[in-house]
Amino acid sequence: MPMLALWGSTGLPARLSALEIWQACADDETGAEIPECGHFVPEERPEPLPAHLRPFLAGKARR
Repeated sequence: MPMLALWGSTGLPARLSALEIWQACADDETGAEIPECGHFVPEERPEPLPAHLRPFLAGKARR
């Protein structure tokens, strides 16, 4: 099942290998770090989300 992981560039997720962690849970994973963002991506930085969500939901996720 495809999976999209998005995380902020500040805080704990930025210090971990976020995409590598999620690769253990999915066969088809893609992800991105959202700049100047903490843990709550949609609340803190909603502007960049459509650029990641549209291709993923259309089955054309960027890697």
